[in-house]
Amino acid sequence: MASLRKMNRKPGSSSFPGLLFSQAGPGASRSHTLSLVSIGFASMISQILLLREFLVSFYGNELSIGILFACWLLWIGLGSAAGNWAVSHLRSLSTLFIGILAAAPLVTGVQILAVKFVRAIIHTNTGELLSLLDLLGYSFLVLSGGCFLWGLLYTLGAALLNGEKGNARSGVNRAYILESSGSAAGGLFFSFVFVNLFSTLQILLVTLFMVWSIVIRLAPSEGKRFTLTSFAMLAAVCALLLQPVRSLEYKINAAQWSSINPQLTFIRSMDTKYQNLSLLRSENQHTVFSDGRPAYTIPNTYDAELLIHSIMVQRPDAKRVLILGGGFNGVLREILKYPVGSVEYVENDPALVPFVEPATGRRDRDALNDLRVRIISADGREYLRGKMTSYDVIVMNVGEPSTASLNRFYTVEFFRLCRQSLTAQGIFAFSFPSSAEYLAGELKYLNACLYRTFRLVFDHPLLIPGTHAVLIGTPDRKPLMAQPDTLALRYSAAGISAEYFSRYSFEELMPPDRVQYITRTLDSAVSVRVNTDRNPVAYYYDILLWNRFLQGGSCFIFMITPNWIVATGVMIVGSILLMFLLQRRRPEKQRRSACAAIVAACGMTGMAMNILLLLNFQETFGSIFEMAGAMMASNMLGLAFGALAASRLPGNVRPAVLLLAAVAALFSAVLLLPLVLDFLISVRLMPFTLGAALFSGGLVGTVFGLVNRIYLQHSSTMGSMYAFDVFGSSLGALTICSVLLPVLGIQNTALVLALILCPALAAAGLMKTSFGDRKDPGEFSY
Repeated sequence: MASLRKMNRKPGSSSFPGLLFSQAGPGASRSHTLSLVSIGFASMISQILLLREFLVSFYGNELSIGILFACWLLWIGLGSAAGNWAVSHLRSLSTLFIGILAAAPLVTGVQILAVKFVRAIIHTNTGELLSLLDLLGYSFLVLSGGCFLWGLLYTLGAALLNGEKGNARSGVNRAYILESSGSAAGGLFFSFVFVNLFSTLQILLVTLFMVWSIVIRLAPSEGKRFTLTSFAMLAAVCALLLQPVRSLEYKINAAQWSSINPQLTFIRSMDTKYQNLSLLRSENQHTVFSDGRPAYTIPNTYDAELLIHSIMVQRPDAKRVLILGGGFNGVLREILKYPVGSVEYVENDPALVPFVEPATGRRDRDALNDLRVRIISADGREYLRGKMTSYDVIVMNVGEPSTASLNRFYTVEFFRLCRQSLTAQGIFAFSFPSSAEYLAGELKYLNACLYRTFRLVFDHPLLIPGTHAVLIGTPDRKPLMAQPDTLALRYSAAGISAEYFSRYSFEELMPPDRVQYITRTLDSAVSVRVNTDRNPVAYYYDILLWNRFLQGGSCFIFMITPNWIVATGVMIVGSILLMFLLQRRRPEKQRRSACAAIVAACGMTGMAMNILLLLNFQETFGSIFEMAGAMMASNMLGLAFGALAASRLPGNVRPAVLLLAAVAALFSAVLLLPLVLDFLISVRLMPFTLGAALFSGGLVGTVFGLVNRIYLQHSSTMGSMYAFDVFGSSLGALTICSVLLPVLGIQNTALVLALILCPALAAAGLMKTSFGDRKDPGEFSY
């Protein structure tokens, strides 16, 4: 899609000169209609493909989602502004339009390659997160060319439609509806058709075929004749290239990994419903990468023995064991050394175990096929919520809380769910990044956040220090055993044989003075917030931890506090309201400022709401990797329906009255958003989540459609309004993931978004009372 929030993209300048379009032939209307739909379709596919590549290159981090949308919107706006200039100064718009339309999907291919090879270009090691500044700068550069072209295409297409109708509002709004429809179709096709049939480059090839078919259809306006032969030849070439393109993609992926680390040999990769998986080999060791980040090393005997025997020694007679994630990598093998009766191994991604099993050793494959083991494909949280039985041991091995999706396994709510699923003397344990000797800065805050959250649920937690610390909790009032000598005797009595772990390991891992130092350090961090579903702060601390390692100093974002955010919001709102007051004697300028305030505030709020719904979808269903297109399509349909409804109002309707009601409805929706998100998580029905995206888009689309009608009563250009729209949307995309949500939580974020809408409410009221009683000259024609 040309943008997730692309309302009111006006070609801008004076009325579109009719002489530019006098060349349009009889079939131009249908051709230009198809071209606008194809722009929406292809740009949506491009955005989703780039989003998936960004999630892989930047490790599925929610920051990359916000930054991607922000940079995408900015370049779309610049492209649209360039289109305004082209409409005013160039004559051969049709030729320019056809050429850019043919080139845009090819530029997307270049962008995909640029994202794939980002680490080689900026010399970043495998598995290393990019700093926030590197992420922002590289995203801005990579998205420049393609997004600029999509924005330019929209304005040129709107101008061509306007040339047919001879009315600026008609051309622009028809173009908006057509492109929105194409965007929605692109999102739905991607999620329900393309992703199940084709690889990334194959999807791009099919998109290129569809766009070039439209280009051929447009050829008659330049003197060429569209023939079935041309179309058939293009289809045949596309079909013949499908398999070679898949082979080419394999070679590109191999070159991508080789450019990062020549010592790694690429074996295979696949896109699953939840993630991108890559398997690489280095000498006798395999590494599984999930969304570009090293997730598992095969074999990993040392870490598996350290984790499992540190836990199982507390309950060596356990009969029922539950493993949440990562059981294939030695964890199952070590647990089965104890006299367990049954082991349930839950893996969220059903494709993961078949993908890695050929690379595992014989003992791990035997463990996976052991009669006591049952492998279950399900979300860990939902599986526990639906179970009525209790476990003696629950081991969580899903990885550190580096994303909002993984963060939900480290919240108070999940820890309580685990406690409820334990027997009276059962234990729950997991590991996380830490330090055996010294804790400070962001690492201290991450550890303290997890420790404090855990203590709210388990009264007497046992912490085992290390580069990956282990936390163990039990509902039993009796504290867990912490004396190394006693643990060594119990381990010896169990008769366990391990390659690296022995009875002497406890003395090395758990000297009392080290354990006391680490726990005192974590207890002293009283300012650290608790990690909850509504306030997902652990993944935020994890991001800042990596950013500190990369930049060698504290990130400025870490200094942002809730009070600072609220104070900044109040200052901005106060400044805008003061501007309205000072302009009371200049009604024309006040009108423009009021429209700009509504556009910017609703743009920021609409984008923030949509990203919150995207993240809520990821938290509810585990990943947005497959269904991102459906979510975007729902939002686009809402935007289109809202704008269409606003433009179809009868001419005797006073739009300023409806605008005030629409902004008030958006204000109410923002305040109710936390309750809506909780409801969506509780019901876990995808149509409800898609419906929420549709509804939020509809509200925003209605607001912007009404602003169009009011503003165009007094002006023939909307270029400045689109600039404010892009600014607000970009700001919303950038701040919601990086600042508002992790610092404030969902509830307070909704309040801040409502605060931001206050100037929009004031502006809408101002237009109604001061200069908004003018009736609209009539409905738009489509």
